[in-house]
Amino acid sequence: MTPSCDQPGYAEPATVYFHSELDDPLQWQATLKNALPDVRFVTGSTCDAPESVDIALVWTPPPQGLNAFPNLKAVLSLGAGVDQLQLEKLDPRIPVARLIDLTLTARMVEYCKAAVFYFHRNFHLHQRLQVSRIWEFIPPMSAAERHILVLGQGELGAAVAVGLAGEGFGVSGWSRSIKSLPGVKSLSGADRLESAVAASDIVINLLPLTSQTRGILNREFFSWFKTGTCLINVGRGAHLNEADLLDALHRGKIDAAFLDVFGQEPLPAEHPFWSHTQLHLTPHVASLSDPVHSATTVIENIRRAMHGVPLLNAVDRSCGY
Repeated sequence: MTPSCDQPGYAEPATVYFHSELDDPLQWQATLKNALPDVRFVTGSTCDAPESVDIALVWTPPPQGLNAFPNLKAVLSLGAGVDQLQLEKLDPRIPVARLIDLTLTARMVEYCKAAVFYFHRNFHLHQRLQVSRIWEFIPPMSAAERHILVLGQGELGAAVAVGLAGEGFGVSGWSRSIKSLPGVKSLSGADRLESAVAASDIVINLLPLTSQTRGILNREFFSWFKTGTCLINVGRGAHLNEADLLDALHRGKIDAAFLDVFGQEPLPAEHPFWSHTQLHLTPHVASLSDPVHSATTVIENIRRAMHGVPLLNAVDRSCGY
């Protein structure tokens, strides 16, 4: 049984507080204790002894907030993103790290490839024809003829772009700075974004969520789409203006979309996305951490935090990721 924070412990080098509504605390406890048998692992919606906590291992902050833990040595995210941690409320002296591992990255690549091929082979169009009982041949395009734009060229975005290029697609990647990725045309700067979007058949969003990218998928952005373009949003729900997406679908600027992230999660049952025939929804499952595969970096960062050593995959608080 996982102890609560007010239960007595024993001599150990670190106390880790775990909080997530998505991840299994018992799996993480077993994995961490296998490598760090002396670690004290505590969980729960609130912590009764926050002053005892050294490390916060969390997907989102607990209701009491991260500032309730006065002796934190590090905050370790259970995801590749950190916007959900509300870093603007956290003492800037506390180091924060993202969770990056090969399994998490591979799952994101798999998801994006599956969504791309769904659109590429016109399955979304055939699904609509099936509903109307219409037998119609739609000639397929070659992968080389299909151009894909990946917004964001960080760890996940770069892997997705390279993976799709390896499938033979024409791929461009847009990010804050120019990258060098095999088979991918790298673009940067606001002045290059409109033309890149206009030249694409499928747009994938994997940008970090910052003050500059919040709401970037909006009416103006969609106006750059050529007719029939498809959207895949696996970044953050706050990147997307939902009303503008519905309008773009209605006007035919967007042909279909895969959405894995939403402004409110779980998505409310009355939300219009559920019944929209041009939308394909998944419940934030594109890329999830797995303690068996992801714990290596977390374990190393616990050790580093306890010794005052810089963290792996540390967040640059000045840019928010």
